[in-house]
Amino acid sequence: KPSDADILVPGDTISLIGTTSLRIDYNEIDDNRVTAEEVDILLREGEKLAPVMAKTRILRAYSGVRPLVASDDDPSGRNVSRGIVLLDHAERDGLDGFITITGGKLMTYRLMAEWATDAVCRKLGNTRPCTTADLALPGSQEPAEVTLRKVISLPAPLRGSAVYRHGDRTPAWLSEGRLHRSLVCECEAVTAGEVQYAVENLNVNSLLDLRRRTRVGMGTCQGELCACRAAGLLQRFNVTTSAQSIEQLSTFLNERWKGVQPIAWGDALRESEFTRWVYQGLCGLEKEQKDAL
Repeated sequence: KPSDADILVPGDTISLIGTTSLRIDYNEIDDNRVTAEEVDILLREGEKLAPVMAKTRILRAYSGVRPLVASDDDPSGRNVSRGIVLLDHAERDGLDGFITITGGKLMTYRLMAEWATDAVCRKLGNTRPCTTADLALPGSQEPAEVTLRKVISLPAPLRGSAVYRHGDRTPAWLSEGRLHRSLVCECEAVTAGEVQYAVENLNVNSLLDLRRRTRVGMGTCQGELCACRAAGLLQRFNVTTSAQSIEQLSTFLNERWKGVQPIAWGDALRESEFTRWVYQGLCGLEKEQKDAL
């Protein structure tokens, strides 16, 4: 039976401990927050899974709302399903032309897409099965070992991180000149070439987009040293103006703080204070924003 803090899984360069389960009212779903009690539960129970967690640095905590679906005959939600739910509203509610795919999680999104596609196609008279489970995702046309050999001259952490994120698309930009190999984010081994690739090929229009595509700012320093570099590159690659870069930099750092604040003690608190010195004291970020108003 699912319970709080029952999974500990690797995620890129870090590991994730979770989750907690609380019922959230509909009018609160856009303002859910991590509570001190949840952090305490995850750490206390996590130590039982991995005792090393008692002395491991915690980088951040985050929360999100998951759309679990209760049965029609169980409005209390006591036996709510954590699986995928496909609703055909023609059969369920007499509404032709509507289906709902819900429940599940990001790990099962391709299966959810398959179920939804098959349901729609059946209504249109197309009985051919969905092929998403058999098609390789972009960047996975060749084994990672083959791609790594193509960039063997580069430092192992650099090529390893890039190939992990982008697969066989990596050599196109990682093997270029000195600027492309320059590190933007040391924690996650993100280069200027990867930033440019993300801008030109992965629909990056902001620092937050860049974080999602490359993990800039998701490492130990939580954007302390890389956020300003990344903001400068977005301006250099004509994604933002100077004013937009300053605004996005502030937004980016505030979003990082939302995750750090619930675990702001020890090294995490010291790192956060240093970040404030860098951006408010040295770079004058707060003053720049006031002057722009």
